[in-house]
Amino acid sequence: MHTITVIVPAHNEEEGLPATLESLASQTVPPDRVLVVDDASTDRTGEVAASHGVTVLRPPRNLGSKAKAQNYALPQCDTDLVLAVDADTVLAPDYIETVLPVFDDPGVSVAAGTVRTRHTRTLWERGRSTEYLFGFHWHRVWGKVAGVSGWPASIQVRGGAERIGACACVAVCRHLWQGAC
Repeated sequence: MHTITVIVPAHNEEEGLPATLESLASQTVPPDRVLVVDDASTDRTGEVAASHGVTVLRPPRNLGSKAKAQNYALPQCDTDLVLAVDADTVLAPDYIETVLPVFDDPGVSVAAGTVRTRHTRTLWERGRSTEYLFGFHWHRVWGKVAGVSGWPASIQVRGGAERIGACACVAVCRHLWQGAC
């Protein structure tokens, strides 16, 4: 069985973070560890995270991007898989259970679920939903990943867990992430 650490980069996310952490806590297969990177928040993000019993990491200064916050947490990961989750994402209850078996195939290094927005009431929300559909799923539909964001051509992307929340969630083999950063 694979082990998995969830990294949640968060900057001023005290309002959305509880739903994210509750969705992680209620997974049918729980993560081995959850790390919240409180990236110089000026609200109660760190306190909210700590009240949910997760590990809170606080960089000495604002790192300036979600990717840098994720990279800050990576040295704390000792599991074979890392799942990056936005602080305003609610995962389907079986997301981790669904994504873990995908890594039984040694040719798979990256797996992602289908992204759906929670609300599509306004023109802005409908536009974002369309952006997610094309931006996150286009390469999976056509089976092409080579050349995208510098990933090597050998990487295979496999989909799973069709019901996740607002933002992208990608599980990655830890050694691949470390090599890419």
